[in-house]
Amino acid sequence: MAKGQQQGAKAVTLGMFVFAALWLTSTVLLVIMYTGQEDLRKSAADCETFNSKLISQRERSGVAQFQAARPGGPTVVGLLEGARAQTALLASGDETDDVGGVRAKLEQLQQSIQGDGIVPEAGRFQDLSYHESLTMLYEVLKGENALRSEAEARVAELGGEVDRLVEATAQLQSDFEQRTKELSDQFAEAEAQRGQYRTEKDEQLAALQRGYEDRRSENDADLTRERQQNTALQQEVDRLESRLVALQEQVGDQLIGPKALATARTPDGSILQHIPGDEFVFIDLGQRAKLVRGMRFAVYSGGKEIPLDGRAKAQIEVVAIDPASSECRIVRQAAGEVILPGDLIANPIYDPQREVRFLVLGEFDLDHDGLSDGDGVERIGALVTEWGGTLTSDITAMLDFVVVGRSPRRPRPPRDQTPEATERFDRLQGQYDKYVQTLQSAGTLQIPVLRQEVFLNFLGYADRYASR
Repeated sequence: MAKGQQQGAKAVTLGMFVFAALWLTSTVLLVIMYTGQEDLRKSAADCETFNSKLISQRERSGVAQFQAARPGGPTVVGLLEGARAQTALLASGDETDDVGGVRAKLEQLQQSIQGDGIVPEAGRFQDLSYHESLTMLYEVLKGENALRSEAEARVAELGGEVDRLVEATAQLQSDFEQRTKELSDQFAEAEAQRGQYRTEKDEQLAALQRGYEDRRSENDADLTRERQQNTALQQEVDRLESRLVALQEQVGDQLIGPKALATARTPDGSILQHIPGDEFVFIDLGQRAKLVRGMRFAVYSGGKEIPLDGRAKAQIEVVAIDPASSECRIVRQAAGEVILPGDLIANPIYDPQREVRFLVLGEFDLDHDGLSDGDGVERIGALVTEWGGTLTSDITAMLDFVVVGRSPRRPRPPRDQTPEATERFDRLQGQYDKYVQTLQSAGTLQIPVLRQEVFLNFLGYADRYASR
């Protein structure tokens, strides 16, 4: 038992000794390990500080080259340098360029784009990357390509239109040539007809010339006889005038000699009553004098002869007719003139016993614009017929008055002897000859000739009148 207890004590002692040895050994090892761990921690901290200067944790997770680096393989720096070289090659075409070189080339390219003026709105490329610049240039290229495609389509369309126009022009030219040939044939035919017409016309003119010569010979003979008769009549007139002078010397003022425009200057009546300021007057002509409403008279001062130019103080119009008198409205009145009882009234067209005959001749300017009125003869004729006169186209001894305007222009012979020009010349020459011959005949027959203004004056239409 004791021996067993002794062996147990030795075992415990041996275990304690072994425990102490193990504890001491572990302590020493722990000290050694702690000291090495501190060194490792310091080295790790230094490495972490160095790594943080190289790349941050966030940058490390985003850099594919860092993720691709493996122990024994390419280093991160090598990978980054390779990436830089590829980026520089893509950006500038030279893998040796750094950031400054790439930027310098980009700025130079941007300056060229802006300076050349080829790219529209080149300012948009300022401060852009290669990718953005390339993208925008591609968009510009696409736009230009679209415009070019549209222009090419338009050119093709215009080419088709030009082809159609050329075809149409060729057709028109063919039609024109055919029409020209037809017109040439017609012109040749017309020339042949014109030659035939000219031959016939020459024959007619020769016949007319012979007839004219024959008629001229007869007219010369008639003219000789007329001159002889005129000479005899003039001698008779001279004898009668001498006799008249002798009779005037015998009877003095009791004999009334001939008066120019006696018919026109003979009063038809007189003013019976007029109140100054009133627009109505009363005259001594009525129904028994065959007066009608609307008839007008010129008013002249009483106790004086009607002036030779026919200018009156007023014009009146019949508005009411009594058996022996009539009421008239003052249509026009000269400034400063007063209508008084006893003033004379006259109208050369009016005659209660017969119709007064007129011939209207020449060109008239009734609106006083310096140009002949196309309807001047018709308007003068309307005044004559309106007041009861009669128009005639022939000058005879029974004619009372000739109302004349300006002489028609004497035409010049035409340069080209076409039928139309010859016909127009003959017509204008005939008008001129009629005007001259009519005035000569009026002078021979001693028919009173009233110029436009004198005729209008006798009717009361003088320019100096003011409408009431």
